[in-house]
Amino acid sequence: MGLKGCLRRLRKAAQGQLNSFELADGSRCWFHPEEAWVTLFRYWSESLRAVYHQTPRPEPPEILEVVARARDRESAFRQIYAQAPAPWCPLDVEALIERGELVPRPLVVGRAQTLQ
Repeated sequence: MGLKGCLRRLRKAAQGQLNSFELADGSRCWFHPEEAWVTLFRYWSESLRAVYHQTPRPEPPEILEVVARARDRESAFRQIYAQAPAPWCPLDVEALIERGELVPRPLVVGRAQTLQ
């Protein structure tokens, strides 16, 4: 079997373990659901820690930036947060879904909510 055939088989096998959603430009974002969940949980934890210590919050992970560019942002958001409800997202979910904006939401009453 040639190199192209091997690559085609590898790509097809990998896609069996991946989820995807379409971006506004027509391309697709492929991601591994478990890896995305670990990344999102880490982002949640680091955001809480930053608010507690009154330090700048971390930048949103790439998977959330890609959701903001999705053709159907709500569907893409539901795919990456399939294992937990939206309260685990440290961003304003409405702003993300409706306008594609990454806006931090309050996590602790009385603490700064800025990204930088």
